[in-house]
Amino acid sequence: MMRIIKVVLFVLTLVLVLPSCNTLNRSRMLKTPRGYQYARFPDSTVNKTYQISKDDVLSLRMYSNDGFKPIRIGVEGSGAGTASLSYKVQSNGNVKIPILGEFKISGISLKEAELLIEKRLAQYYKDPFVILEVLNKRVYLFTSGSNAQVVNLPNDNTTLFEVLAQAGGITGVGNAKRIKIIRGDLRDPVVYLIDLSKVESLPSSDLIMQANDIIYIDPVINFAKNITGDIASILSLVSSILLVFNLINQA
Repeated sequence: MMRIIKVVLFVLTLVLVLPSCNTLNRSRMLKTPRGYQYARFPDSTVNKTYQISKDDVLSLRMYSNDGFKPIRIGVEGSGAGTASLSYKVQSNGNVKIPILGEFKISGISLKEAELLIEKRLAQYYKDPFVILEVLNKRVYLFTSGSNAQVVNLPNDNTTLFEVLAQAGGITGVGNAKRIKIIRGDLRDPVVYLIDLSKVESLPSSDLIMQANDIIYIDPVINFAKNITGDIASILSLVSSILLVFNLINQA
């Protein structure tokens, strides 16, 4: 009976002490397995213009007579009754606009979308003119440590380099060789890997950011510091186990 009690006490000690041990890179996010196949950059590394995507919130202003007279639609949209309305792109990439109906709008530029809406409006109004904007143009930037920012995209062609500059650049603990861009549905994302450690890599920084992109900068791994901390934790663990084991044997 006494032997069973000793074993139970020993196991409980292990359970309580083991969590105190550190492991390398515990705070590191979004790790990819060895040999992970990153996506190829579209259009020779550069998206020429912002592409509308699902969940984008669009501000829509419609006019007739080449912009002379605003078109007011008194149904749907947050600006009902005014010349400015807002609509959300659905998960299937479609947008539903009163009079114009539901149609696909994702995957095209704002200019192409304006022309598409103008073509549909031409069935009801003379010489329609459309101004379209994306209201939720922002990206999420994660750097090493506890730094994270929501960065607004100031224009339709904001590049990765501009986002990094707006956020203050890459900190001393960030790894410029490993910058991940995570895009699209998080259940099946497209992941790009960018190396900005060399001048030759600058073309990659021209990647046009899309709303809700996630930018994650891998940390520079300080193996010496982490290993020293782990060794200290292991020694503390061994010392605690030996102490408890000695007390149990003396009981």
